[in-house]
Amino acid sequence: HKRGKSTVHAKKASEGKVSVLGSKIQDSAAMKFTQSAYIFFLLSTTTSGFTRNTSGILRRSVARLSSAPSSSLALSHSASAGKRRSLPLPALHRMQCPAQPTNRFQSVSTTNAPLSLRGGCAMSTSTVEEVVEATAPTEIFRSDYKPLPYKVSNVSMNFDIQPGKTYVTSTLTIVPNEGDGDLVLDGEADALKLLSIELDGKELAEGPGGYTLEGDELTIPASLLGEESKLVTKVEVVPEDNTQLSGLYKSGSMYCTQCEAMGFRRITFYPDRPDNMAIFDSVRIEANKEDYPVLLGNGNKVESGAADSLDGAERHYAVWSDPYPKPSYLFCIVAGNLGSVKGSYTTVPSGRKVHLEIFSEHDNVGKLDFAMRSLEKSMKWDEDTFGLEYDLDIYNIVAVNDFNMGAMENKGLNVFNTAYVLADPKSATDVDYERVESVIGHEYFHNWTGNRVTCRDWFQL
Repeated sequence: HKRGKSTVHAKKASEGKVSVLGSKIQDSAAMKFTQSAYIFFLLSTTTSGFTRNTSGILRRSVARLSSAPSSSLALSHSASAGKRRSLPLPALHRMQCPAQPTNRFQSVSTTNAPLSLRGGCAMSTSTVEEVVEATAPTEIFRSDYKPLPYKVSNVSMNFDIQPGKTYVTSTLTIVPNEGDGDLVLDGEADALKLLSIELDGKELAEGPGGYTLEGDELTIPASLLGEESKLVTKVEVVPEDNTQLSGLYKSGSMYCTQCEAMGFRRITFYPDRPDNMAIFDSVRIEANKEDYPVLLGNGNKVESGAADSLDGAERHYAVWSDPYPKPSYLFCIVAGNLGSVKGSYTTVPSGRKVHLEIFSEHDNVGKLDFAMRSLEKSMKWDEDTFGLEYDLDIYNIVAVNDFNMGAMENKGLNVFNTAYVLADPKSATDVDYERVESVIGHEYFHNWTGNRVTCRDWFQL
Protein backbone atom coordinates (compact mmCIF):
# COMPACT_ATOMS: atom_id res chain seq x y z
CA HIS A 1 0.00 0.00 0.00
CA LYS A 2 1.27 3.44 -0.92
CA ARG A 3 -0.29 6.31 0.98
CA GLY A 4 -3.24 7.78 -0.87
CA LYS A 5 -2.88 5.41 -3.84
CA SER A 6 -5.12 2.51 -2.86
CA THR A 7 -6.05 0.19 -5.68
CA VAL A 8 -8.80 -1.73 -3.94
CA HIS A 9 -11.64 -2.26 -6.40
CA ALA A 10 -14.87 -4.07 -5.64
CA LYS A 11 -16.94 -3.22 -8.69
CA LYS A 12 -16.74 -6.87 -9.75
CA ALA A 13 -17.83 -8.10 -6.35
CA SER A 14 -20.84 -9.85 -7.80
CA GLU A 15 -18.43 -11.92 -9.90
CA GLY A 16 -16.30 -12.75 -6.89
CA LYS A 17 -13.30 -10.81 -8.24
CA VAL A 18 -11.29 -8.00 -6.70
CA SER A 19 -7.91 -6.44 -7.51
CA VAL A 20 -5.71 -5.58 -4.55
CA LEU A 21 -2.39 -3.86 -5.18
CA GLY A 22 -2.32 -5.31 -8.65
CA SER A 23 -3.00 -8.93 -7.61
CA LYS A 24 -6.21 -10.64 -8.73
CA ILE A 25 -8.14 -12.70 -6.24
CA GLN A 26 -10.69 -14.92 -7.92
CA ASP A 27 -12.24 -16.52 -4.85
CA SER A 28 -15.23 -14.72 -3.36
CA ALA A 29 -14.38 -15.70 0.21
CA ALA A 30 -10.81 -14.53 -0.30
CA MET A 31 -12.15 -11.25 -1.73
CA LYS A 32 -14.24 -10.60 1.35
CA PHE A 33 -11.34 -11.52 3.60
CA THR A 34 -9.09 -9.07 1.72
CA GLN A 35 -11.60 -6.23 1.95
CA SER A 36 -12.16 -6.90 5.63
CA ALA A 37 -8.45 -7.12 6.38
CA TYR A 38 -7.77 -3.89 4.48
CA ILE A 39 -10.31 -1.90 6.48
CA PHE A 40 -9.08 -3.63 9.64
CA PHE A 41 -5.60 -2.23 8.85
CA LEU A 42 -6.95 1.27 8.48
CA LEU A 43 -8.90 1.18 11.72
CA SER A 44 -6.21 -0.51 13.81
CA THR A 45 -3.38 1.93 13.08
CA THR A 46 -4.17 3.90 16.24
CA THR A 47 -6.18 3.41 19.42
CA SER A 48 -6.80 7.09 20.13
CA GLY A 49 -8.06 8.28 16.78
CA PHE A 50 -7.15 8.75 13.14
CA THR A 51 -4.03 10.61 12.14
CA ARG A 52 -4.24 13.10 9.32
CA ASN A 53 -2.77 10.61 6.84
CA THR A 54 -4.94 7.70 7.96
CA SER A 55 -8.19 9.62 7.81
CA GLY A 56 -7.32 10.81 4.32
CA ILE A 57 -6.58 7.27 3.17
CA LEU A 58 -9.80 6.10 4.77
CA ARG A 59 -11.93 8.61 2.87
CA ARG A 60 -10.36 7.71 -0.47
CA SER A 61 -10.17 3.96 0.09
CA VAL A 62 -13.63 3.28 1.48
CA ALA A 63 -15.11 5.23 -1.42
CA ARG A 64 -13.57 2.62 -3.71
CA LEU A 65 -15.21 -0.12 -1.67
CA SER A 66 -18.67 1.48 -1.78
CA SER A 67 -19.78 -0.70 -4.67
CA ALA A 68 -19.15 -3.88 -2.70
CA PRO A 69 -22.12 -6.09 -1.78
CA SER A 70 -24.46 -4.37 0.64
CA SER A 71 -24.48 -7.33 2.98
CA SER A 72 -22.61 -6.95 6.23
CA LEU A 73 -18.87 -7.55 5.81
CA ALA A 74 -17.52 -8.75 9.15
CA LEU A 75 -14.53 -6.79 10.39
CA SER A 76 -13.65 -9.14 13.20
CA HIS A 77 -10.85 -10.00 15.56
CA SER A 78 -10.63 -12.66 18.25
CA ALA A 79 -10.18 -10.80 21.50
CA SER A 80 -9.01 -12.50 24.66
CA ALA A 81 -12.60 -12.80 25.83
CA GLY A 82 -13.50 -14.58 22.59
CA LYS A 83 -15.89 -11.85 21.44
CA ARG A 84 -16.11 -10.68 17.86
CA ARG A 85 -17.10 -7.31 16.45
CA SER A 86 -18.83 -6.73 13.12
CA LEU A 87 -19.10 -3.51 11.15
CA PRO A 88 -21.26 -3.40 7.97
CA LEU A 89 -19.37 -2.14 4.94
CA PRO A 90 -22.04 0.41 3.88
CA ALA A 91 -21.91 1.86 7.39
CA LEU A 92 -18.22 2.58 6.90
CA HIS A 93 -19.05 4.49 3.74
CA ARG A 94 -21.50 6.69 5.64
CA MET A 95 -19.14 7.67 8.45
CA GLN A 96 -18.24 11.34 8.92
CA CYS A 97 -14.71 12.54 9.61
CA PRO A 98 -13.66 15.39 11.91
CA ALA A 99 -11.71 18.41 10.81
CA GLN A 100 -8.12 17.85 9.78
CA PRO A 101 -5.41 18.64 12.35
CA THR A 102 -3.02 21.48 11.71
CA ASN A 103 0.02 19.37 12.56
CA ARG A 104 0.68 16.16 10.60
CA PHE A 105 1.73 14.41 13.81
CA GLN A 106 -1.37 15.53 15.70
CA SER A 107 -4.03 12.87 15.99
CA VAL A 108 -7.71 13.54 15.57
CA SER A 109 -9.74 12.27 18.50
CA THR A 110 -12.89 10.36 17.70
CA THR A 111 -14.31 10.84 21.16
CA ASN A 112 -16.48 13.91 20.55
CA ALA A 113 -16.51 14.31 16.78
CA PRO A 114 -18.20 11.99 14.29
CA LEU A 115 -16.08 10.49 11.55
CA SER A 116 -17.12 11.53 8.05
CA LEU A 117 -16.81 10.33 4.52
CA ARG A 118 -18.11 12.42 1.62
CA GLY A 119 -21.84 12.28 1.44
CA GLY A 120 -24.10 10.23 3.64
CA CYS A 121 -25.33 10.44 7.19
CA ALA A 122 -23.32 10.36 10.38
CA MET A 123 -22.67 7.17 12.30
CA SER A 124 -22.12 6.97 16.04
CA THR A 125 -18.43 6.92 16.91
CA SER A 126 -19.08 4.43 19.67
CA THR A 127 -19.15 1.71 16.99
CA VAL A 128 -15.75 2.81 15.67
CA GLU A 129 -14.33 3.03 19.17
CA GLU A 130 -15.68 -0.45 19.87
CA VAL A 131 -13.91 -1.81 16.79
CA VAL A 132 -10.65 -0.03 17.65
CA GLU A 133 -10.77 -1.30 21.22
CA ALA A 134 -11.48 -4.86 20.11
CA THR A 135 -8.65 -4.88 17.54
CA ALA A 136 -6.00 -2.99 19.51
CA PRO A 137 -2.90 -5.16 19.95
CA THR A 138 -1.78 -6.13 23.44
CA GLU A 139 1.32 -4.23 24.50
CA ILE A 140 4.21 -6.36 25.75
CA PHE A 141 7.21 -4.80 27.50
CA ARG A 142 10.64 -6.27 28.06
CA SER A 143 10.25 -5.50 31.77
CA ASP A 144 7.30 -7.93 31.83
CA TYR A 145 9.59 -10.92 31.25
CA LYS A 146 9.45 -13.66 33.87
CA PRO A 147 11.01 -17.14 33.70
CA LEU A 148 8.56 -19.98 33.22
CA PRO A 149 7.65 -21.82 36.45
CA TYR A 150 7.56 -25.05 34.40
CA LYS A 151 9.37 -25.98 31.21
CA VAL A 152 8.93 -28.60 28.53
CA SER A 153 12.14 -30.66 28.29
CA ASN A 154 11.11 -33.27 25.70
CA VAL A 155 8.43 -33.54 23.02
CA SER A 156 6.90 -36.33 20.95
CA MET A 157 4.28 -35.54 18.31
CA ASN A 158 2.05 -37.40 15.87
CA PHE A 159 0.46 -35.71 12.83
CA ASP A 160 -2.43 -37.61 11.26
CA ILE A 161 -3.13 -35.67 8.06
CA GLN A 162 -6.57 -36.34 6.60
CA PRO A 163 -8.65 -34.44 4.02
CA GLY A 164 -10.07 -31.32 5.64
CA LYS A 165 -8.60 -31.94 9.09
CA THR A 166 -5.39 -32.96 10.81
CA TYR A 167 -5.15 -34.58 14.23
CA VAL A 168 -2.12 -33.57 16.32
CA THR A 169 -1.20 -35.59 19.40
CA SER A 170 1.56 -34.09 21.56
CA THR A 171 3.32 -35.67 24.51
CA LEU A 172 5.17 -33.12 26.63
CA THR A 173 7.60 -33.89 29.44
CA ILE A 174 7.02 -31.17 32.06
CA VAL A 175 9.70 -30.27 34.63
CA PRO A 176 9.91 -27.49 37.25
CA ASN A 177 11.88 -24.40 36.26
CA GLU A 178 12.01 -21.14 38.26
CA GLY A 179 9.56 -19.52 40.63
CA ASP A 180 6.03 -20.43 41.55
CA GLY A 181 2.92 -20.70 39.45
CA ASP A 182 0.79 -22.99 37.35
CA LEU A 183 1.68 -24.47 33.98
CA VAL A 184 0.25 -22.18 31.31
CA LEU A 185 0.30 -23.35 27.69
CA ASP A 186 -0.39 -21.16 24.65
CA GLY A 187 -2.96 -22.29 22.10
CA GLU A 188 -4.96 -20.09 19.76
CA ALA A 189 -8.67 -20.67 20.22
CA ASP A 190 -9.52 -20.02 16.58
CA ALA A 191 -7.01 -22.64 15.37
CA LEU A 192 -7.18 -25.51 17.88
CA LYS A 193 -10.05 -27.79 18.84
CA LEU A 194 -9.11 -29.67 22.03
CA LEU A 195 -10.23 -33.30 21.85
CA SER A 196 -8.60 -34.83 24.91
CA ILE A 197 -6.01 -34.20 27.60
CA GLU A 198 -4.20 -36.62 29.90
CA LEU A 199 -1.74 -36.04 32.72
CA ASP A 200 0.46 -38.94 33.81
CA GLY A 201 -1.91 -41.46 32.23
CA LYS A 202 -5.11 -40.03 33.71
CA GLU A 203 -7.69 -38.11 31.73
CA LEU A 204 -8.20 -34.55 32.95
CA ALA A 205 -11.57 -32.86 33.08
CA GLU A 206 -12.20 -29.17 32.71
CA GLY A 207 -12.98 -27.32 35.91
CA PRO A 208 -12.06 -27.69 39.59
CA GLY A 209 -9.38 -30.31 40.08
CA GLY A 210 -8.61 -30.34 36.36
CA TYR A 211 -7.57 -27.92 33.67
CA THR A 212 -8.97 -24.53 32.64
CA LEU A 213 -9.19 -23.33 29.05
CA GLU A 214 -9.79 -19.60 28.75
CA GLY A 215 -9.21 -17.66 25.57
CA ASP A 216 -5.81 -18.67 24.19
CA GLU A 217 -4.45 -20.29 27.37
CA LEU A 218 -4.63 -23.81 28.78
CA THR A 219 -3.75 -23.92 32.49
CA ILE A 220 -2.75 -26.97 34.53
CA PRO A 221 -2.62 -26.33 38.31
CA ALA A 222 0.80 -26.74 39.92
CA SER A 223 -0.79 -29.00 42.52
CA LEU A 224 -1.23 -31.68 39.84
CA LEU A 225 2.39 -31.62 38.65
CA GLY A 226 5.34 -33.57 40.05
CA GLU A 227 9.09 -33.44 39.49
CA GLU A 228 8.47 -34.86 36.02
CA SER A 229 5.03 -35.11 34.44
CA LYS A 230 3.78 -36.35 31.07
CA LEU A 231 1.06 -34.25 29.48
CA VAL A 232 -0.69 -35.63 26.40
CA THR A 233 -3.05 -33.46 24.34
CA LYS A 234 -4.93 -34.26 21.17
CA VAL A 235 -6.24 -31.43 19.02
CA GLU A 236 -7.85 -30.99 15.63
CA VAL A 237 -6.64 -28.32 13.22
CA VAL A 238 -7.80 -27.42 9.72
CA PRO A 239 -4.76 -26.40 7.65
CA GLU A 240 -6.90 -26.01 4.53
CA ASP A 241 -8.67 -23.04 6.18
CA ASN A 242 -5.54 -21.45 7.65
CA THR A 243 -5.24 -18.22 5.68
CA GLN A 244 -2.75 -16.72 8.15
CA LEU A 245 0.06 -18.91 6.76
CA SER A 246 1.09 -19.29 10.40
CA GLY A 247 1.13 -22.70 12.05
CA LEU A 248 0.22 -25.66 9.82
CA TYR A 249 -1.35 -24.63 6.51
CA LYS A 250 -1.87 -25.97 3.02
CA SER A 251 -0.10 -24.30 0.09
CA GLY A 252 -1.39 -25.68 -3.20
CA SER A 253 -0.92 -29.45 -2.94
CA MET A 254 1.57 -29.19 -0.05
CA TYR A 255 1.21 -29.00 3.73
CA CYS A 256 3.86 -26.93 5.49
CA THR A 257 4.41 -24.92 8.66
CA GLN A 258 5.63 -21.48 9.67
CA CYS A 259 6.13 -21.01 13.41
CA GLU A 260 8.19 -17.84 13.84
CA ALA A 261 7.32 -15.92 15.86
CA MET A 262 4.25 -17.46 17.52
CA GLY A 263 2.84 -19.98 15.07
CA PHE A 264 3.45 -23.16 17.05
CA ARG A 265 0.51 -22.29 19.31
CA ARG A 266 -1.67 -22.74 16.22
CA ILE A 267 -0.52 -26.38 16.02
CA THR A 268 -0.72 -27.56 19.62
CA PHE A 269 -0.78 -26.33 23.22
CA TYR A 270 2.74 -25.35 24.26
CA PRO A 271 4.81 -22.67 26.07
CA ASP A 272 5.36 -20.90 22.74
CA ARG A 273 8.34 -18.66 23.57
CA PRO A 274 12.02 -18.93 22.62
CA ASP A 275 13.37 -19.45 26.15
CA ASN A 276 11.76 -22.90 26.31
CA MET A 277 14.21 -25.06 24.36
CA ALA A 278 13.14 -28.71 24.20
CA ILE A 279 14.36 -31.86 22.48
CA PHE A 280 11.84 -33.08 19.90
CA ASP A 281 12.58 -36.77 20.31
CA SER A 282 9.99 -38.00 17.81
CA VAL A 283 7.78 -36.32 15.23
CA ARG A 284 5.66 -38.80 13.30
CA ILE A 285 3.88 -37.64 10.14
CA GLU A 286 1.23 -39.79 8.46
CA ALA A 287 -0.59 -38.98 5.21
CA ASN A 288 -1.96 -40.35 1.94
CA LYS A 289 0.99 -41.89 0.08
CA GLU A 290 -0.11 -41.04 -3.45
CA ASP A 291 -0.89 -37.38 -2.73
CA TYR A 292 1.95 -36.74 -0.25
CA PRO A 293 4.86 -39.09 -0.99
CA VAL A 294 7.37 -36.72 0.67
CA LEU A 295 7.15 -36.37 4.47
CA LEU A 296 9.77 -34.11 6.07
CA GLY A 297 10.58 -32.93 9.59
CA ASN A 298 13.37 -31.43 11.67
CA GLY A 299 16.53 -33.43 12.40
CA ASN A 300 17.23 -36.91 11.07
CA LYS A 301 14.75 -39.40 9.62
CA VAL A 302 14.79 -42.47 11.85
CA GLU A 303 11.88 -44.52 10.53
CA SER A 304 9.38 -44.77 7.68
CA GLY A 305 6.89 -47.27 6.34
CA ALA A 306 3.33 -48.17 5.46
CA ALA A 307 0.39 -47.13 7.65
CA ASP A 308 -3.17 -48.36 7.89
CA SER A 309 -5.25 -47.39 4.87
CA LEU A 310 -8.05 -44.83 5.14
CA ASP A 311 -11.17 -45.22 3.00
CA GLY A 312 -9.23 -47.60 0.76
CA ALA A 313 -6.38 -45.13 0.16
CA GLU A 314 -2.81 -46.23 0.82
CA ARG A 315 -1.10 -44.27 3.59
CA HIS A 316 2.46 -44.04 4.88
CA TYR A 317 4.44 -42.40 7.67
CA ALA A 318 7.86 -41.02 8.51
CA VAL A 319 9.42 -40.36 11.92
CA TRP A 320 11.94 -37.57 12.45
CA SER A 321 14.11 -36.91 15.49
CA ASP A 322 16.09 -33.79 16.39
CA PRO A 323 18.66 -34.49 19.13
CA TYR A 324 19.33 -30.83 19.93
CA PRO A 325 17.15 -28.56 22.09
CA LYS A 326 15.32 -25.91 20.08
CA PRO A 327 12.60 -23.31 20.63
CA SER A 328 9.17 -23.96 19.17
CA TYR A 329 9.53 -21.28 16.48
CA LEU A 330 12.05 -23.54 14.69
CA PHE A 331 9.64 -26.48 14.42
CA CYS A 332 8.70 -27.57 10.90
CA ILE A 333 7.02 -30.34 8.95
CA VAL A 334 6.28 -30.62 5.22
CA ALA A 335 4.07 -33.11 3.35
CA GLY A 336 3.71 -32.94 -0.42
CA ASN A 337 4.30 -34.31 -3.89
CA LEU A 338 7.69 -32.79 -4.61
CA GLY A 339 10.68 -33.22 -6.87
CA SER A 340 14.24 -32.58 -5.72
CA VAL A 341 17.94 -32.39 -6.43
CA LYS A 342 20.32 -34.29 -4.16
CA GLY A 343 23.87 -33.75 -3.04
CA SER A 344 26.25 -34.56 -0.21
CA TYR A 345 28.84 -32.80 1.87
CA THR A 346 31.56 -34.17 4.14
CA THR A 347 32.27 -31.95 7.12
CA VAL A 348 35.76 -30.98 8.27
CA PRO A 349 37.43 -32.10 10.46
CA SER A 350 35.00 -34.74 11.82
CA GLY A 351 34.25 -36.32 8.42
CA ARG A 352 30.46 -36.50 8.88
CA LYS A 353 28.77 -37.25 5.54
CA VAL A 354 25.67 -35.07 5.25
CA HIS A 355 22.84 -35.81 2.82
CA LEU A 356 21.69 -32.61 1.10
CA GLU A 357 18.36 -32.30 -0.71
CA ILE A 358 16.43 -29.33 -2.07
CA PHE A 359 12.73 -29.82 -2.87
CA SER A 360 10.30 -27.95 -5.09
CA GLU A 361 7.32 -28.58 -7.29
CA HIS A 362 8.27 -30.94 -10.11
CA ASP A 363 8.17 -28.22 -12.78
CA ASN A 364 10.84 -26.21 -10.95
CA VAL A 365 13.42 -28.91 -10.27
CA GLY A 366 15.57 -27.69 -13.18
CA LYS A 367 16.10 -24.39 -11.35
CA LEU A 368 17.54 -25.85 -8.12
CA ASP A 369 21.16 -26.60 -9.09
CA PHE A 370 22.54 -23.18 -8.21
CA ALA A 371 20.88 -23.30 -4.78
CA MET A 372 22.62 -26.64 -4.12
CA ARG A 373 26.02 -25.19 -5.06
CA SER A 374 25.31 -22.20 -2.83
CA LEU A 375 24.52 -24.49 0.10
CA GLU A 376 27.75 -26.45 -0.32
CA LYS A 377 29.77 -23.21 -0.46
CA SER A 378 28.01 -21.93 2.67
CA MET A 379 28.85 -25.05 4.65
CA LYS A 380 32.53 -24.80 3.71
CA TRP A 381 32.66 -21.07 4.45
CA ASP A 382 31.27 -21.56 7.96
CA GLU A 383 33.90 -24.24 8.62
CA ASP A 384 36.79 -22.18 7.20
CA THR A 385 35.78 -18.91 8.88
CA PHE A 386 34.38 -19.95 12.25
CA GLY A 387 35.18 -23.66 12.61
CA LEU A 388 31.46 -24.50 12.71
CA GLU A 389 30.50 -27.89 11.29
CA TYR A 390 27.00 -29.00 10.47
CA ASP A 391 25.70 -31.22 13.27
CA LEU A 392 23.03 -33.45 11.66
CA ASP A 393 23.07 -36.18 9.00
CA ILE A 394 20.50 -34.48 6.76
CA TYR A 395 19.98 -30.91 5.53
CA ASN A 396 16.79 -30.21 3.58
CA ILE A 397 15.44 -27.10 1.88
CA VAL A 398 11.87 -26.79 0.56
CA ALA A 399 10.71 -24.10 -1.90
CA VAL A 400 7.12 -23.00 -1.24
CA ASN A 401 5.02 -20.66 -3.40
CA ASP A 402 2.78 -19.38 -0.58
CA PHE A 403 5.21 -18.36 2.13
CA ASN A 404 4.89 -15.24 4.26
CA MET A 405 8.63 -14.70 4.70
CA GLY A 406 11.67 -14.79 2.42
CA ALA A 407 13.04 -17.90 4.10
CA MET A 408 13.00 -19.66 7.47
CA GLU A 409 15.91 -21.37 9.24
CA ASN A 410 13.99 -24.31 10.77
CA LYS A 411 16.53 -26.76 12.18
CA GLY A 412 17.60 -29.09 9.38
CA LEU A 413 14.54 -28.18 7.27
CA ASN A 414 14.69 -24.70 5.78
CA VAL A 415 11.57 -23.41 4.03
CA PHE A 416 12.07 -20.79 1.33
CA ASN A 417 9.89 -18.62 -0.81
CA THR A 418 10.54 -19.83 -4.35
CA ALA A 419 11.98 -16.40 -5.26
CA TYR A 420 15.06 -17.18 -3.14
CA VAL A 421 15.75 -20.70 -4.42
CA LEU A 422 14.88 -20.94 -8.10
CA ALA A 423 17.39 -19.69 -10.67
CA ASP A 424 18.55 -20.65 -14.15
CA PRO A 425 20.23 -18.73 -16.99
CA LYS A 426 16.96 -18.37 -18.92
CA SER A 427 15.03 -16.62 -16.14
CA ALA A 428 17.49 -15.17 -13.60
CA THR A 429 19.69 -12.08 -13.66
CA ASP A 430 23.01 -11.67 -11.86
CA VAL A 431 21.12 -9.96 -9.05
CA ASP A 432 18.80 -12.98 -8.76
CA TYR A 433 21.77 -15.33 -8.48
CA GLU A 434 23.38 -13.15 -5.83
CA ARG A 435 20.11 -13.06 -3.88
CA VAL A 436 19.74 -16.84 -3.93
CA GLU A 437 23.31 -17.38 -2.76
CA SER A 438 23.09 -14.81 0.04
CA VAL A 439 19.77 -16.08 1.42
CA ILE A 440 20.85 -19.73 1.24
CA GLY A 441 23.96 -18.78 3.21
CA HIS A 442 22.04 -16.61 5.67
CA GLU A 443 19.66 -19.40 6.64
CA TYR A 444 22.41 -22.03 6.81
CA PHE A 445 24.51 -19.85 9.14
CA HIS A 446 21.53 -19.75 11.51
CA ASN A 447 22.20 -23.43 12.28
CA TRP A 448 24.49 -22.28 15.08
CA THR A 449 23.86 -18.53 15.41
CA GLY A 450 20.10 -18.50 15.89
CA ASN A 451 19.19 -22.18 16.30
CA ARG A 452 21.63 -23.80 18.71
CA VAL A 453 22.20 -20.37 20.30
CA THR A 454 18.98 -18.34 20.28
CA CYS A 455 17.29 -15.38 21.92
CA ARG A 456 15.70 -15.39 25.36
CA ASP A 457 12.72 -13.33 24.14
CA TRP A 458 11.74 -11.42 21.02
CA PHE A 459 13.15 -8.16 22.39
CA GLN A 460 16.62 -9.61 21.78
CA LEU A 461 16.18 -9.75 18.01
